[in-house]
Parts: sequence; structure tokens; C-alpha cells
Amino acid sequence: MAGRLTGRIAVITGASGGIGQATARKLASEGADIAVADIIPAEETRGLVEANGRRFFSAKVDISDEEQIRGFADQVREALGPADIVVNNAVAAPLGDIDNVTYEQWRQTFSVNVDGAFLTTRAFLDHLKRSPAGRVINMASASYWKAPPSFVAYISSKAAIHGLTHALATNLAPYEVTANAVAPSLVRTAKAVRILPQEFFDEIAQQQDLQRSQTPEDVANTIAFLASDEAAFITGQIIAVDGGFTRR
Repeated sequence: MAGRLTGRIAVITGASGGIGQATARKLASEGADIAVADIIPAEETRGLVEANGRRFFSAKVDISDEEQIRGFADQVREALGPADIVVNNAVAAPLGDIDNVTYEQWRQTFSVNVDGAFLTTRAFLDHLKRSPAGRVINMASASYWKAPPSFVAYISSKAAIHGLTHALATNLAPYEVTANAVAPSLVRTAKAVRILPQEFFDEIAQQQDLQRSQTPEDVANTIAFLASDEAAFITGQIIAVDGGFTRR
């Protein structure tokens, strides 16, 4: 049976693991071919995509480098065809409050989270404008509304993503390209588990209506909906996918 995204090509940044990898797997299960830009090899993701019978392309790309991401867009067109869906997922999230975050960490966070989303979207603009179902889906964060003290650079960068999403919705509307963002709370990825103590996951879960840790699949499912025809009239929205974290 055909999936909701059959015939579409999706570009995902930062998909060697975590939310990006779960998104690649989900979109592939819905029929999309997948292209991944990451600085880490995405061979495990390749296996998950190809297990769903979909085509896969990946390259080592610094998404904050305009030349590299433009080159990647050309490679994707040649390998798979023009992209229909861009998921700006790559993330930098250094620990540090205003007293101890370094300026280098601040700039690196904005370089990946904000510059990367801007440059990736720009690189694929021609693809998206020509698509019958163009979609830009950004990665925001529930921490924008309920800010923990130790992520000042990350939270600030996600505020910029909110603004970028709204601006893209306006700019891309004439081409019937939608732009939205998903805003998870704390997601239990392998990387997060390595960095954060279990007590932090428990504390966040207790602040949610749904008191369990959020999984990458929770986020990927919402991204798949926003990428589908079912969400064709949704644009400029920041969708909280957080178990009720920001509602309380």
C-alpha cells in the first residue's frame, strides 16, 4: 500500500542518530526517499531507510558552510531528484548558563542551529518552489517557553528558529510551500542519555501531563504529518510535541 509520502524526496540534516534518524525511518516508511546531510556517517540510517525499500543518499556536510550545503543540494538532485521536503534538524546544544557559556559556544550554537537552517532552506529553494508539495520543517524547542537555566545559547537559538519559521511561511506562501516547526521537550536520544543524568529526565517528565520520557519517534510522527498532504493548509506554526510540558 502506498504511503502518504510516496514519490517525495526528503532532506534531513543531522540524521545519523536521534530525532533525525527516527525521522528518516518514519518518512521512508511513508514512501519517501531520503537524503541526509551530517558531519557523522549515517550508515545505520541508510540501513533503516533501505529496509523500507527506499533510496538513500548521504554526504558529510557542514551545514553552516554555504558552499558545502549548496554543493549538497546539487548532489541530491543528481542522486535522487529535486527535494520536496526539508527537515532542519541538526543541532548544537552546549551546557552553560549566562555566567559560564563561552562566546565560542554561543557562536557555534547559532552557526549550526540558525545559520544551518537558513542556509539549508536557501540551498533547496529552487527544489521547493518547483515541488507540488513543498515543505520546510524546522526543529524548535519547548525550552523556548519554559527555559531551563543551563542552556542559554541553545534556547536563544531556538527563539530565532521560531522567527525564521514565521518568516519562511510568509516568504514561501506564493509558491504553496509550507513552513512549520516542531517543539519537543526533552527527548530521550542516545546522545541526551550520555550527557544528562536520569534525574533530569525524571524531573522533566514530572512537569508534563504525560509523565514519561519523550522518544524520537514521538517527534518523527509529527514531522511525517506536517510533511504530508494532510497538513497542506498548515503553515507558520510552532507545534508543541511535548506531552503537555508547556501547557502546565
